[in-house]
Amino acid sequence: MMRHTMRWLSVMGGLCFSWAPVAMAEGTPVDCGGVDCEGIREMKALFEAESSYLAEKDRYSQDLAGVGFSPAACADGSRAPVPGPGWVAGCHFAYQVTAVTGLPNPSFTAVAQGAAGTSAADVTLRIGAPTYGNIVFWLERSGVRRTVTWDECLPAPSFSCAAQEREGVQGIRGLFTGERALFAEKDRYSSNLTEVGFLPLSCTDGTRPSGPDSSWVGGCRFIYRVEVTGPFSFIATARAVSGLIAGTTIRIDETGTLTLTPVHDSTCP
Repeated sequence: MMRHTMRWLSVMGGLCFSWAPVAMAEGTPVDCGGVDCEGIREMKALFEAESSYLAEKDRYSQDLAGVGFSPAACADGSRAPVPGPGWVAGCHFAYQVTAVTGLPNPSFTAVAQGAAGTSAADVTLRIGAPTYGNIVFWLERSGVRRTVTWDECLPAPSFSCAAQEREGVQGIRGLFTGERALFAEKDRYSSNLTEVGFLPLSCTDGTRPSGPDSSWVGGCRFIYRVEVTGPFSFIATARAVSGLIAGTTIRIDETGTLTLTPVHDSTCP
């Protein structure tokens, strides 16, 4: 199981360890200074911390301090009050991991609750990995719930088409890593992505795009497949199926040589 988990984490690399690549960025960025963005940024950091802990310990944890999650205080050093044991306070939000499950199907769910008497009082966020390779991330304000996408609360340069392509680039590099690991173990490559242990991260509403046939596996914006071209060779393909870069194709072979054929909308920034 952990062989598969590590390959999944390698696919998440840019998303869960730096959050810099903006795979789903379109339109106008959300105001980076708003209280919603405080909660969004910290929940991304919580997800990163839990994912790193899983890679190291083979499990998630409800001990947020233990996984290295430490949300920032307000500028004056104050923090939100915590509702009870197990909560960790940031500036306007308190955070808690509400549930975890262990191997063979590790999962976790975390919540952020806005502090009473502040501009975040009616805001709740939830993030989690409910099943292998899937993520759900939402924000609720005054009873109205919406999905939070990875691109929110990032600076405007992150909303270029080149930035959107990074989901596919990082995904296909994770697929390359999986194929090379399989070859080291079994002296062969495989077009069966389940056997390779490759499952890219879903969209934040838990959905995935479908491909032309069952040989493709969907992430969020990209779909992926592998063609084994010989006893010691393969070509992996990532194809964008939505957004301003729909039709963009990225390929990588067994040597790690990557080629990108961009298709950009005329309005692409």
